[in-house]
Amino acid sequence: MLGAKWSLSVLARLTSGTHRFNELLRQIDGVSRRMLSATLRQLERDGLVLRHVYARVPARVEYELSDSGEALLMALAPLLDWGKLHRDDIAEARERFDRLQLWRAESQELQTNSQQRQPRVPRVY
Repeated sequence: MLGAKWSLSVLARLTSGTHRFNELLRQIDGVSRRMLSATLRQLERDGLVLRHVYARVPARVEYELSDSGEALLMALAPLLDWGKLHRDDIAEARERFDRLQLWRAESQELQTNSQQRQPRVPRVY
């Protein structure tokens, strides 16, 4: 359930209270309507989110964290704190890795190009 890309974002947004679908859609950058709907449905199925439907025209639907959802977020709080504490280290490691990958790709390209430019001299035995 936590492996889903948008689950933690939805749960985190619901910590501030009850939200309607379109509020969540506006607040979570990059999520599509379809993915938000599927994520909310799965979180509701897992018992982490409560869905309230109010009989109005148009129907009003709100989502909030269940007790289990709140407990899960409390359990994940140390991981979030770790992420905040090591954010700069992670960014530096990623930058170093990306530079190394770029250097390797450029080296490979140079090697390939130099091999293609050298004329082959037939060996005489």
